[in-house]
Amino acid sequence: MDDERMARMPGHAKLLSGLVVAVALLLHVVAQAGMYLAVPGFSLSRFRDYFAHDQLGYLAIVKNFSEGQFASFEPDTETGANTYPRVYYEAIGFVARVTGWDPIVAWNVCGMAVQLVLVGLLAAVLIGLSRRWWLGLIAPVPFMLGTFSRLTVTGWYTPLESHAVIWGPFGVLHTLNGETVSLSIASICLLLLGLLWLRPAGRWMRLISTTLICLVLGGLANVQTYSFIAAIYLLAFGLAAWTIFRGRHIVLAVLSVLLIPVVFLAGPTVAEVGGQLPTLVFGLLPAVPGVLALIVRSRGTVAIYCVAVVLGASPQVVGTVVGLVTGDPFLAYRVASNTELGVPLQTGLVSGLALIVPILLILVAAIRRRRPLWGGYALGAGLAWIMLANNDIWGANAEPYRLYMDVFFLIAATILPIGVLVLTDLWRSTAPEAALTAVADSSADSRPRRTVPRWSVIVGALLVVGVATLSLSDWWVFYRSEVARALMVTDSPRDNALTELAQQSAAANPGTLVMVDSCIDPRVLKVTSGVPVAYYHLGMAWPTEHDALGTVISARLGGGLDRDAALQGKATQVLTDSACTDDWDTRYADILTEQASLPYVNEDGSSGTITLWALE
Repeated sequence: MDDERMARMPGHAKLLSGLVVAVALLLHVVAQAGMYLAVPGFSLSRFRDYFAHDQLGYLAIVKNFSEGQFASFEPDTETGANTYPRVYYEAIGFVARVTGWDPIVAWNVCGMAVQLVLVGLLAAVLIGLSRRWWLGLIAPVPFMLGTFSRLTVTGWYTPLESHAVIWGPFGVLHTLNGETVSLSIASICLLLLGLLWLRPAGRWMRLISTTLICLVLGGLANVQTYSFIAAIYLLAFGLAAWTIFRGRHIVLAVLSVLLIPVVFLAGPTVAEVGGQLPTLVFGLLPAVPGVLALIVRSRGTVAIYCVAVVLGASPQVVGTVVGLVTGDPFLAYRVASNTELGVPLQTGLVSGLALIVPILLILVAAIRRRRPLWGGYALGAGLAWIMLANNDIWGANAEPYRLYMDVFFLIAATILPIGVLVLTDLWRSTAPEAALTAVADSSADSRPRRTVPRWSVIVGALLVVGVATLSLSDWWVFYRSEVARALMVTDSPRDNALTELAQQSAAANPGTLVMVDSCIDPRVLKVTSGVPVAYYHLGMAWPTEHDALGTVISARLGGGLDRDAALQGKATQVLTDSACTDDWDTRYADILTEQASLPYVNEDGSSGTITLWALE
């Protein structure tokens, strides 16, 4: 809806639109977090116990930053170096530091706030495009779409090889981690770009605003790598396809198609010679002809936007490249560990049906009605999705299943406005005045746009709605599951005793790590106490004494204590729980000296004593 039309909108209509947006926000909160209302003791200070291993590692960064630990080190031990994208975690750590909030509260509030901005913007866009207030109510629906896992594997997600899984946007959003925030911001940027370029706007307004949006898009590389890659692929392929559609560039179209097998054939060689990052850039090759044509058509303006993206991404990219060049062992491990994470063709097609069906219908409508925007969106989204979901085949090997889900999310967040444009146009083309519209269109496009039968529009709309509705069964299963509503208690009397003794140890023995028995979770101890612990998250960063601490962790998981490895890793402070069957106080009495102890009694009646020891 343009500004002039907005200005003419009656006051009550504006108020109604505002209320609809507010209702859409409430519906999103209920859809994504309403399951917690039935959980006793729910509060914003409870952490979601949902695939929590990685999340606790991220939360450790938040905790460190909230306590003024700003160095780029491995977050658990506070040693070594960390090249992991972490700007968002540092940002909410800063929020916790300024507000005095617990890091878990900052995590929950900030994560949901970004989602609500996206849903509110989408609701406003839908109302503006359709001029129907009720359409804003469906803004939360794209984030509830499923992958038909309920019908294929009787659950809410589809397991693949290794640890890979596929689930809908609701499964992505539930963690409230950097990926969810990065995908939400990327979707906001894409929607804003659409508003900026599909409505009347001044030249300088567009130039400055687009540059800033592209800078933010690039900056997402410092938040979460895969969502940044997904957004760039979606934008690059979409713009390239739009340029080719608009100009009817047959030669460019043929060249782009021929470059797809080039990527699949030459990609593994590029990966072998240059590594993962150059290969991911190489994967954009089929979009290059269209993007170059767009740069020429814009007289170089689009190149400014490309530079803005590169500048925004440069801190993370430069840091990663430097680490790879200098032989960072963690980065080498990270690349090598991405195996058996691909998406089988049949699984990808079935899981993506809720979006594949409308994408295909939009593409058919674009060809029928000669609409470059629709065609560019549908073809660009489809190609980006296919390329990234199969990146293990053409050499990049960058967790294809994750990128599959990230592109799924971005398409789900942006397809509704395109769908509204398509449906509105097709419906009007079946009306009696369609002939006049066709004549008016022919003056600009040299040929009248062909109309479509009204019945086909109805059938297409019902098919899209039916498939999407069927996919929602995944969300419903998830919503009712124990996995979705599980909350982690981190402030029990036992946790408080552990935290107090760990902080006492850190204050008296700076530079040492706290080691724990197998009944104490070092990940939770880190985020409650903030002290360096003898643990690290394998896929995030490695501590200085990586090998020694790896031995300490392995021994602990087996119920034992490796004294030599602990001393080498400076893990000389030990916490034990008397309720634990490890029985370290008697098994290792000759090498442990008691420093302090605290008894605890939990609400469930369980009790014991936490003891702090010094390793001799």
